[in-house]
Amino acid sequence: MRKWLRADVVTGFPESEDLLVTMTTAIEPGIGRVNCAHLADGKLIQLGGCLGEADLPALRLALLTPLFDGCRDVVIDAGEVSEIDDCAVAVLMAGCEWAHAAGVRVLLSRSTPAFDDTMDDLELTDLMPRLSAPEPTPSRLALVPHQRSSAG
Repeated sequence: MRKWLRADVVTGFPESEDLLVTMTTAIEPGIGRVNCAHLADGKLIQLGGCLGEADLPALRLALLTPLFDGCRDVVIDAGEVSEIDDCAVAVLMAGCEWAHAAGVRVLLSRSTPAFDDTMDDLELTDLMPRLSAPEPTPSRLALVPHQRSSAG
């Protein structure tokens, strides 16, 4: 099983000091994915697949590298994570703590039930605020009775 880490640095226009950095992992099926994009005022980190020990270098690169000047938010998209192990969660939480210590907000934008279950099992759910409430799944939806029609 091979895995490659690619980091591309692209600068903006010469008059701009904005720096765009993207990191991606080229993967085989069934392995984790870590994509990171530096935006004008923050960083977007997209996670997917089965995140484990093989993904720790990419996670560290995305979450534990120095934050650029003007970085206000780190947004984590875990909407395609099928599995995440304790080591990967530890790096994720270390990155969150490091960003918080630097005065940067860390927000979870999307997550899967597998990601949520792991965070719940480890009692870490409350340590990562969400951009919005998770989308309801059929098991989480309340049964709503049918509306009655008015007789008239």
